[in-house]
Amino acid sequence: MHITKSQDAKAYEAPGHHQMQMHRIQGKDVSPLNGVWSARLTLEPGGYVEASTSPAAKLYIVDSGTLEFTGGETTVQITKGDSVFVLPGESRAFKEINQSTAVLYLVMLEDYQHS
Repeated sequence: MHITKSQDAKAYEAPGHHQMQMHRIQGKDVSPLNGVWSARLTLEPGGYVEASTSPAAKLYIVDSGTLEFTGGETTVQITKGDSVFVLPGESRAFKEINQSTAVLYLVMLEDYQHS
């Protein structure tokens, strides 16, 4: 069993992510989880992620706050309990829109095979 206590999660940075703290909670350099890793994303008021694509699939789960999430031509508001799955190569962008802190959990599926 591999446990990551919230205060021990490893901070990291990614280009195009603004006014956001990112902490890896499983996988990569935190635990032996392979092909997938997870993180807690905390967006400060007005925080945002620029539109971009990735070769990995991404699952976002909102824990608190309100976000505007854009994928392709679709823009939706998401709040606590909502989730968004982004296929490899799909564009995505999101931003905090209520001028309060938002928390999301990310599951990054590096080896996802779309069938």
